[in-house]
Amino acid sequence: MSIEENVNAGVGGDPYENFRSLLQQSIVFPTEYTFKFIIKAEEDKIAELKSMFANAPAKITENSSSTGKYKSFTVQVLVQDEEEVIAYYKEVSKINSVIML
Repeated sequence: MSIEENVNAGVGGDPYENFRSLLQQSIVFPTEYTFKFIIKAEEDKIAELKSMFANAPAKITENSSSTGKYKSFTVQVLVQDEEEVIAYYKEVSKINSVIML
């Protein structure tokens, strides 16, 4: 289930509540969490994404699409709890047209 499906499943209140519950049930924190994102291959968007993980010891790998129009990013970072995971998703969601997997 993707983050978007979980966020959209929330009825009223906190749209991340279902995702928060899923994280609490399935992951033991602290843990190294893997995020996956797809964005347009534009330097400003890439820099913005990378800056969101600049204060954490994150391992970031990137791959270009076959046409070179998009880049996919896998970010592995140590998180202390589900709230930190959600905070990263909320921050990254501010990037125009980002796809969060």
